[in-house]
Amino acid sequence: MTTKRGYTLVELACVLAIAGILASVALPSLSALSASAQRSAVVNQLLATLMLARSETLKRGGRPLVACGVADRDGDGSLAPDELVCAGYDWSDGWVLGIWDDADGDARVDPGELGPVRVFQTGTGARLAVTAGNFTASPPVAPAGTMLIKAFGRRTSNGTITVCDRRGAVAPRAVIFSWLGRARTSATRANGSPLQCP
Repeated sequence: MTTKRGYTLVELACVLAIAGILASVALPSLSALSASAQRSAVVNQLLATLMLARSETLKRGGRPLVACGVADRDGDGSLAPDELVCAGYDWSDGWVLGIWDDADGDARVDPGELGPVRVFQTGTGARLAVTAGNFTASPPVAPAGTMLIKAFGRRTSNGTITVCDRRGAVAPRAVIFSWLGRARTSATRANGSPLQCP
């Protein structure tokens, strides 16, 4: 006759306690990994948008394009056509790359003057803050936080877009756009100073 052996309640409790300790140690690492993946996805989309912008200006006969942040004003998680207007420094909800026709000649991207070429929505809600700096352009373009992109060989906007997650100043990334139209990523500002998170 064989004896059937099982686990005692004390043995099961010890195994569960050890599993709980291991899970509590691993969970912060998984959280940081998830935050880094979200941040990297947004940074890569910014780079792709800016690279596309230069080729689009050539394709469209040298017409200038603008890239600017947009706001999901109604908070429904999608960008309606009337929300595709330049919203200033905050690019957290997403951004639009479009052909700009300054119909009234005021150097401001007004509603109706922007023909969207590409729209990107971050879909990250409050988990990421995407903030544009003061882009220098000649002539200046309003509203602030709007980037003017011209064809190759012509001076375009230059500046920095900072992407921060809930870790704040510990792990921000920047997309730096030069006046020559080159985009690159960095863990610091163009001058080497630390990035600032809101």
